[in-house]
Amino acid sequence: MDMIEKLQEKIKQERDTKKRAIVFWYDPQAQVSLDELKEQLGDIEVRKLTNHNCFQLKVEIEIQRPTESFLIYSDVANPADKENMLLDMLLYSTEFKADETAMLTETLQVSDSVLRPKMEQYPLFFDSKERKRRLSKILPKQADDYHFELSMMATIVKAPVPDLRVIVRLLLLEGLRVEESELLKQIKRNFSIERTLEIIGRYFGVSLETDNEPLMELLNVLIYQHFRQNAGFTADDWEVKWASSSPNVCALFIEEWLQHSDRDVLEEYIKEWERVYNVRDVLSKQDIENYQRVDTFPVVDVLIIEKCIDELFHQTIQIEERLSLIEQRLHKYWGSKDKIKALYNTLFEAIRIEKLKPVINCIHLQEDFYESYGKSLYEIDQAYRKFMYYFTRLAAKEMLEEIASRLTNWYENEYLRRLSEEMNFRLEEGYVSKLMPQRAFFSTMIRPILEKEQTRIFVIISDALRFEAGYELHEILKKRENGKSSIDPMAASYPTYTQLGMASLLPHGELLADDKRGILADALSTKGLDNRRHILQSVERQTEVLKLKELLDMKASEADQLLKGKRLVYLYHDHIDALGDSAKSERETYGAVHQAIQDLQYAVDRLSRLQAKRIFITADHGFLFQFKQIENHGKISAVEGQVMDHNRRFAIGHNLNVPEGSIKLTERQTPLQNVEVVMAKSLNRFKTGGGLQFIHGGALPQEAVVPLIDYRRIEKGQPVDIAVAMVNKVVTNYRISVSFYQEQNITDIYTSRKVLMAFYQGDERISNEVELVFDLKGENRDRNRQVTFNLIEKHYKIGETCKLRIETVTKKGQEPYLEEEFTLRLYEALY
Repeated sequence: MDMIEKLQEKIKQERDTKKRAIVFWYDPQAQVSLDELKEQLGDIEVRKLTNHNCFQLKVEIEIQRPTESFLIYSDVANPADKENMLLDMLLYSTEFKADETAMLTETLQVSDSVLRPKMEQYPLFFDSKERKRRLSKILPKQADDYHFELSMMATIVKAPVPDLRVIVRLLLLEGLRVEESELLKQIKRNFSIERTLEIIGRYFGVSLETDNEPLMELLNVLIYQHFRQNAGFTADDWEVKWASSSPNVCALFIEEWLQHSDRDVLEEYIKEWERVYNVRDVLSKQDIENYQRVDTFPVVDVLIIEKCIDELFHQTIQIEERLSLIEQRLHKYWGSKDKIKALYNTLFEAIRIEKLKPVINCIHLQEDFYESYGKSLYEIDQAYRKFMYYFTRLAAKEMLEEIASRLTNWYENEYLRRLSEEMNFRLEEGYVSKLMPQRAFFSTMIRPILEKEQTRIFVIISDALRFEAGYELHEILKKRENGKSSIDPMAASYPTYTQLGMASLLPHGELLADDKRGILADALSTKGLDNRRHILQSVERQTEVLKLKELLDMKASEADQLLKGKRLVYLYHDHIDALGDSAKSERETYGAVHQAIQDLQYAVDRLSRLQAKRIFITADHGFLFQFKQIENHGKISAVEGQVMDHNRRFAIGHNLNVPEGSIKLTERQTPLQNVEVVMAKSLNRFKTGGGLQFIHGGALPQEAVVPLIDYRRIEKGQPVDIAVAMVNKVVTNYRISVSFYQEQNITDIYTSRKVLMAFYQGDERISNEVELVFDLKGENRDRNRQVTFNLIEKHYKIGETCKLRIETVTKKGQEPYLEEEFTLRLYEALY
């Protein structure tokens, strides 16, 4: 845009805002003639200002022609205010400046006193139209000298904002060697390396010299100060070499960069730092308590993992302390990385087993064996299953092979042995559990709802979902904001196999075994979906029966149409049993359990979107799985006689013999009254076809105790409220502890609240960011938490304020929740 065009634009702006334009132009360079101005500005009165016509112009403009627009042109410089006869008019009108610097001050909206010295000091910077264009986009209005220089630096490195932290990150991303950095070369050419390092050094509290690889020096300081913030000790050599007068600023920079999309570069810098400065050796000389909060180096997690393994190996593990530590580390930066996370998950379950081991000493004291299993014993199977699931997927199995071998030996030779011995004793005594029997499921749980309510009921039957896996699913469902989950153990029918378990969950009066048609419910075959649908529709006409996957694969509109008017929906899920019952895939049993839990969680999500308000999840039977090769002494002779059905753990039929290591059930112990039932005792397997590691059909609680989850969709609970529990909200130190109070207890009505908290001044974050979940239960005194924040070191005026900003974290992102104002009084601040 040329000079006249800019003048025309200026006049137009004045007209648009003030109805008329009065524009002064002092042009000592006489860049344009009066005639040219009159020609170009046809509808504007152009007057030349002289020493003799000031009063005449004032009368004409203000009295004679008060609505017309004027350009007052002078070919001399603007006089001093006290000598300017038209100063009052100049103050309420506007001035047009036509020299390059003056025009740029208007474009950039910066004062002449800031811009002109910079143009003289850094002429090469202003030689580029592209740099001036980028500068105009990011320069703050009415910028002072510092922010102007910051904006120049940002322009050169192509930062989107004039933020020193962004500028420094871009410089460090390009490399640490001065001679290799193109950005530093551009700064040297178009600005000043010395001034850049001075600004950066002052911000981070460190002295940077051009002849001493300043970027490398800066990175050393940043990484060390991030480490030092949470370390319980100081390394003297490091403290001397990489001291900073603004340690919190340095730590915050690393924290923010680790959250940025280009953090992989910083990760490599950190790993190299760790190697070059022998961080492992330094930390190895310290107690674990002195570095367990450090989140700077991955070797911290490696050392913690090695320490836990060593303690497990030597049986010196501090169980509660280590479980708590692992839970904390899993939320840290390096602890949440896949490989380290996998090791932590595996170790957590190993330590959990150590915690649970004493439970088996009391199993003989429990009145009802299955009831005891459903209260506590199941946790051992759950912990071992999860341990082996994680362990078998580790990239570095060798670290935990000895631990895995020991735990497997204990699990199979101690835990399962003692469990089976107790079960043998009880079976021989004619044991019948007090738990609700599986065959009472429909009459006890489903029929009353059908008779008294209009609620649509969904029943998901997951083949071989044993109780401990169901409990894990229940724990996940409990956390849903719009649902309520409860779980009870249920005693599966003997023998614990699919045909009988599926039949037991249908409405029936009696269950009989038929040589050709399988298990009959009141003389009706229960094989296949069609037969089950027929039985269910005899009780409730509006019933649908299908495979769970079929429903989940449907479009919402298709599912709605299928379920329209239906009162009862039976859904069958088969993932665990499908893999476990095959000798080729039985070793994947624990992986199948993991997948089944995910499948069922997704199913509840999908059914909830279909407005399902009542969902029952249960199983036909559980299973027992052993990793070790089954020895010959665990294999017993197959049952002989008129065998109608059998597997490795049972046989049904007539005139059956009872091989050593097995037992014939009494009529009270099985719902099948027209056949004999022989089951293997202990961990025995009959010498028949099928896999040896994955088994069911017997009476061990892993096989016979199944989950009954009752999930109800409820109105979404309100997140608990939190408040800052401080009377005097005054900051006197760069490290400040803030007390929070959770106002409600966690109940069906109130759910947890996940928050992100930090201190701000305006839009600038001035502290570390803390993520926290408020999910406390108990009395008022039990619902307090204290959080430490580290403020960046800068000059805060006594009495100025900042705000603690709290945002609620949801699946959709962050939502503003609460702001609390704090007064800054850091005249006595100590760090």
